[in-house]
Amino acid sequence: MATPFTIKIEQSAIDDLKRRLERTRLPDHISGSHWDYGTDPSYLQEMLQYWITTYDWRAQEAQLNRSLHHFKLPVNTIDLHFVHERSQNKDAIPLVLIHGWPGSILEFTELIPQLVNPGEGKQAFHVVAPSLPGFAFSSAPKHKGFGLKEMAKTFNQLMLELGYIKYVAQGGDWGSMLSKALGIFHPDHCKGIHVNMLAASPCLYNPRHLLQAANAYLPYADQFPIFLTAEEISWLKDTKRFMDHESAYQEQQSTKPQTLGYALNDSPAGLLGWLLEKFHQWSDRREADGQVPYSKDFLITNTCLYWLTGNVTSSLRIYYESKHTGDRTDIVSKQYCKVPTAVAVFPKEIYKMPKNWGTSLYNLQQWTVYSKGGHFAAKEEPEVLAQDMQKFFGNKAIFGQIFF
Repeated sequence: MATPFTIKIEQSAIDDLKRRLERTRLPDHISGSHWDYGTDPSYLQEMLQYWITTYDWRAQEAQLNRSLHHFKLPVNTIDLHFVHERSQNKDAIPLVLIHGWPGSILEFTELIPQLVNPGEGKQAFHVVAPSLPGFAFSSAPKHKGFGLKEMAKTFNQLMLELGYIKYVAQGGDWGSMLSKALGIFHPDHCKGIHVNMLAASPCLYNPRHLLQAANAYLPYADQFPIFLTAEEISWLKDTKRFMDHESAYQEQQSTKPQTLGYALNDSPAGLLGWLLEKFHQWSDRREADGQVPYSKDFLITNTCLYWLTGNVTSSLRIYYESKHTGDRTDIVSKQYCKVPTAVAVFPKEIYKMPKNWGTSLYNLQQWTVYSKGGHFAAKEEPEVLAQDMQKFFGNKAIFGQIFF
């Protein structure tokens, strides 16, 4: 049985954090380099100064406890932390809402109320938002091989333990792949998925996919949108640019996460720098004058959920396990997800794939392209994301016989 959980960090851990921050030794940098070599040194210094002098963990902790109902439940060897918000709407649909890395449940604080109490005429949800195993307040797996399939199994068991025999799933980043895994391996219970990052790749045995890839990547071919639209070509070029210039973290975390963990678990400044770079590079900054479009409190609190729990190293291992179990390749490139699927495409998402690649790997029922937003859609565009989910899961032609 799930037991209520209150976030309460020991004062000794907070005092230790402050001492470490005050003893920060920053590296040298190239003058005027800004974000070219990684996190902007001046921005990091500004954030560190705010963290030391102004930021109040206790206020953020109290807000998290006040605004969300937290629980813990032993599931599949994991002491699993999750948020559980039940709607008063009699037609509410059970939903497992899944974050990724470098995020946390903190991304969902604006989204959840819109899903639970959406107002008249909009689809409501009973929201379950777990911290991934090894993230924040969920315990870390103790054995090798705890990859995406094991995490999906854990979340399916969680929903069943809560009495939700039939439910839907939503996620971005790893949450996207875990949602697909639920649809693939637990379709008797997970009846539909909604993702804001399409985990898909071209099929090497599909001639049309090969022509589409050539249309995007061959010299000069991108100037003639024949097999893809001009927009889809730009998506693939953006994705390739990300893989060429922004994905080194994936290789490190997929191969030697423990080595990286020694540094990130010992230096809060280093951890903040590692995470800030991703929030800067992966977000839609066009309406923020190119700056990180989040408050200092949000960015530092998210960092604290990794630092104060000591779970940063275990959070990195999702990359290693998904690579070495083969789960990521199997789920992204090989397995077909037969449950109804919706995709919301945001322009600054780091992975953007053609719709045709999605239809070959998903039972794609809804596809919507938006004009603003990035990788952290639940935080950047919570109202838009909520409406897209409500439109899809509230479609009685698709889900009427299941939930209504």
